[in-house]
Amino acid sequence: MLFFIISSSVFAQSPDWSVNENKFQYTMSFEGFLTVDGKNLTSANDKVAAFVNGECRGSANVLYVASEKKYVVYLTVFSNTDGEIINFKIYDSANNVIKEVVKTKVFENNKHYGDLFQSYSFASPSLKSDAEIIDFSFKDLKTATKIVDGSQITLYVAKGTNVSALNALFELSAGAGLFIGTANKISGSNTVDFNSPVQFQVLSEDQSVLKQWTVIVKLGSALFYKKDAVCYAGGVVKVLYDENDTLATLTKGGVKITAQTIQNGETVFNNLEAGKYNVSIGGINKEIVINQKQ
Repeated sequence: MLFFIISSSVFAQSPDWSVNENKFQYTMSFEGFLTVDGKNLTSANDKVAAFVNGECRGSANVLYVASEKKYVVYLTVFSNTDGEIINFKIYDSANNVIKEVVKTKVFENNKHYGDLFQSYSFASPSLKSDAEIIDFSFKDLKTATKIVDGSQITLYVAKGTNVSALNALFELSAGAGLFIGTANKISGSNTVDFNSPVQFQVLSEDQSVLKQWTVIVKLGSALFYKKDAVCYAGGVVKVLYDENDTLATLTKGGVKITAQTIQNGETVFNNLEAGKYNVSIGGINKEIVINQKQ
């Protein structure tokens, strides 16, 4: 009897969200997760409900899916008309509060949102939808340079580096996760083979955006040598690089002067007047100053 009284007092405030399914012809469904004040809800007593003009059209409690190690809700919403605006409420049992969800949905018969990997977010307040890689490097490995081109990141490491088991360090958009396939990767605690380009997925905090990223690791580093101009003899810049046929570009003051390919591991820019130059090759940029000597 005492146990019954205690249990009743704890759960007495749980909202009685119910729907008479026989009144409706159509359904839509959601496979989602619940978040209140930045915390995912994991109790079987936590729940979400859908409403149209204040009328409950469906509710679901949190379930644990052991195969995915994830807490989800399977919510079915009922209606007789497409186009109705659906509002949602969350019940947080630990704090015994009901939270309004700002995000709404339009009812569409047979429409389904979410799956076990990319679930639909029921959250108060709303979660972020950014899915960016802000920074990417490797633990205990120096990179010569890094190039970001859209959603492709290219990193250059020294020739001879073993790239078959690198530990990636990365910074993502707030709350986002990084995956290879559906396998979650933790920054600084992973092992990834970068002998070939690696396809990553970044899943936003609210799981509404899944963005594809490619990370490429290239072996090789450039060495630069110069000879200053003397009297009437122009200066010289020599570039040594591991990959033949790679293009080296010489600019001055932001203006391209010339471009040459690497042959037999090097290329040489001759007859340079005094001034400040920039050499770019394989994503590596080097500023070189040619002085005029007497």
